[in-house]
Amino acid sequence: MRNNATFVDEQQLKFLKEMDKWLSNEPWQSDVELKIAVDVRTLISKIENKGYYYEDEAEFINIMRGEYIEHKKKNKKKRL
Repeated sequence: MRNNATFVDEQQLKFLKEMDKWLSNEPWQSDVELKIAVDVRTLISKIENKGYYYEDEAEFINIMRGEYIEHKKKNKKKRL
């Protein structure tokens, strides 16, 4: 059984688009990483189309969100 849906706002949609772009451009090192990236991108598309997400989907997105934020922090340091 699914939990209550949470509707996405403009800021969340913007972040999802940024993360989707990162996922599509990242040179993944293994088939497993690539499959996870594709699965997350598919889920992002579903959320964008529906306009909401469920708790279990949020958990999956949040794991990748952490990776994305770490990646951004590392790349910021390289540019300085």
